[in-house]
Amino acid sequence: MIETPLAILPLDCDAQELCDWFELYTLSSEFHSASFSELSRSWDKRKNSENTDYQASIGSTEDQFLEAIFQTVRERSEYLGDCYPFSFSDNGEELIFNETTLNDGSIIYIFCLFIANTNNEVIFDDDSFFTINNQVRDLFQACATWAAAGEVEGHSYSFGFPRPDQSSFLPKLTAIYQHFSDGNVRDTLLPGVSINPKDEQMDVIAWKPRRDGAAGTYYLLGQVATGQNWNFKSVKGAIDFFHKIWFARQPASTPTPAIFIPFNVLPTKTESLQEKLFVLTYQFGNIYYRYCIPYLAQKGLELARANANLTIERLNDINIISTWVQEAIKNFRNACVYA
Repeated sequence: MIETPLAILPLDCDAQELCDWFELYTLSSEFHSASFSELSRSWDKRKNSENTDYQASIGSTEDQFLEAIFQTVRERSEYLGDCYPFSFSDNGEELIFNETTLNDGSIIYIFCLFIANTNNEVIFDDDSFFTINNQVRDLFQACATWAAAGEVEGHSYSFGFPRPDQSSFLPKLTAIYQHFSDGNVRDTLLPGVSINPKDEQMDVIAWKPRRDGAAGTYYLLGQVATGQNWNFKSVKGAIDFFHKIWFARQPASTPTPAIFIPFNVLPTKTESLQEKLFVLTYQFGNIYYRYCIPYLAQKGLELARANANLTIERLNDINIISTWVQEAIKNFRNACVYA
């Protein structure tokens, strides 16, 4: 095994975290590949060091443990296609990092992998190995903006504060909804409202343009969350207030609430991912997470490049994200000791 900044393989955690750990381990490996047999050796080593019945204590056998990781890799590859930066070797015995075939989506996947786990002590032994400051976190809002564009196949604005264009709340809001042509932002503020609003929890505003320019279209309002407390950040309860307080005439299009997170959704052992998302969607609206953001963000970027009539903000930030990812991988590998 390689000596890395990663924590000891977390055998008794969720399959999603196990797979994240193994992807990062593969990134750090000398030849950008890691054998699944190394996971078996780690299992045996852990089992032999335990005084109790280790298999019973974690509720799975070695075969079940390995199959959970295999299945998670297959799932990610199936959902993300060429936006998934890893693949099985020809004999299926190794996970390979596809360093030479990275695209926008796979770069965004790695970016999400890092920012989702940098403070996860299950994954990293040193939770300060990567510094994820507010500027880095803000880059994920750019990813969410592109993903929203890919989802609605239309315009997408990055409205979360602080805005990169340094715009203040009301002028930016007015410009967005003049473009939308559905709803009128108030010229005069209501008495009692904040005199210095930031974004009113609306980090991303996106919609699908109609040919006739009329109301009644796919209209998405999204919250972006990069902290582990994302499950307390539903935008659903804020939308009605947002429309009533800041609009003289509210949009006629029905808003779709959404949340964008770099994390995976973690179902329990007694539920499927789809069952988990079914329940969470009642709470948060549409949930865009690491299984779909890379693909949708790449789609949004491609739409922007192919159609000058679409407004999709922060396009240049993909270059910043790409540079950050390459530097993060380089620093990660430099911190490893190869046997």
